Amino acid sequence: MSNHTLRLNQASYRVNGKQVIKPISLELAPGRITAILGPNGSGKSTLLKMLSGLITPDGGEVLLAGKPLLQWHRKALARKLALLPQHSPVPLGMSVSELVACGRYPHAGPFGRMKSSDHQAINTALARVDMADFAKTRVDHLSGGEMQRVWLAMILAQETGILLLDEPTSWLDIAHQLQLLDIVRTLNREQNTTVAWVLHDLNQALQFSDDVVLMNHGDLLRKGRADRVIDTEVIADVFGVKTTRVQPEGYDHCLFLPSANSTTEHLLQPVLSVSDKEVA
Repeated sequence: MSNHTLRLNQASYRVNGKQVIKPISLELAPGRITAILGPNGSGKSTLLKMLSGLITPDGGEVLLAGKPLLQWHRKALARKLALLPQHSPVPLGMSVSELVACGRYPHAGPFGRMKSSDHQAINTALARVDMADFAKTRVDHLSGGEMQRVWLAMILAQETGILLLDEPTSWLDIAHQLQLLDIVRTLNREQNTTVAWVLHDLNQALQFSDDVVLMNHGDLLRKGRADRVIDTEVIADVFGVKTTRVQPEGYDHCLFLPSANSTTEHLLQPVLSVSDKEVA
């Protein structure tokens, strides 16, 4: 089994007695990029936290390379997967390079001693996100978009085989959104990194992802190749928005444009059979 195989086995999660995630079985395809999509409150971030081990399912289990996450030592797990959460507190007084260096903790020697390879990983990560010139800047002096790029640099410096990203394009302008998405895709292609990210922009998800996991009301509705999971009917049913499917010249994928009167009268809640969930 691949060291980059991350799998949910009938995993579920409750908060204050309410089932936030219904029992889900799901495997992230090793070496591919999976977009986790769904309306607000559908359980996307909770699903990502379960996959990372940040929270423990109250039913079922999460396995990495066939071994339950609960059996992994935290430092060993941190060498295998990295999570970029949706919100992180800004550590006051730290420089950019000091924060990115935190990503090297799983690899550091005795007493946290940094090696030349650690410094190289930090410099490479900062260069990838176009923040090398900010290395000595205090992080509390950065804009929201700059801070998001520093957080990404930190998990890139961690050099794991699996990246889990929760709304990584938040706070970024369109140019830096595309830069970030392209950085992750390049890493995936060059190093066979397994990626799962929560995105809100359906067209960006289709452009930069191989597979899609579609969530609603804590349930997995559909999963499969991105170009086969998402269509106008699914968007209307799940998101309550009417769209038109177009394929601009020069694009190898389709785009979905909201119609002039885009919001549907009622947000439908389709009941899909088990066979509907897997889209070839």
